[in-house]
Amino acid sequence: MITADEREYGKSVICAASVYKQKYFFNDKYSGLPEEIKKEIRVKVVTLAEKLHCIFIMGFYDDGEIYFETRAEEGDFAFDEIGAALEAERLKRSERELISRLGVWYTVFKSGKAL
Repeated sequence: MITADEREYGKSVICAASVYKQKYFFNDKYSGLPEEIKKEIRVKVVTLAEKLHCIFIMGFYDDGEIYFETRAEEGDFAFDEIGAALEAERLKRSERELISRLGVWYTVFKSGKAL
């Protein structure tokens, strides 16, 4: 389930966490992010994977917009798809500053565009 509007653009994962495997992934492509932001992302993604009982993914669309995605293993009846979508929307509203900082970073360091 993708919590943002479907787009024609490609996607690139910044980080993901799985409640099933108890693992966290951070894409080396984004190792240039400030440590403070990486830590904040890690805490949010791991916390939401545990809270929502899923695989929680945070990434960039090719245009620099942030997306959140949740996935559940087949047969996982503890996963609440509607609740996960609502939680992702809440995260977008409550973390506007973080999302804005990520967007600026992407624009400056990954897209090659000037602000």
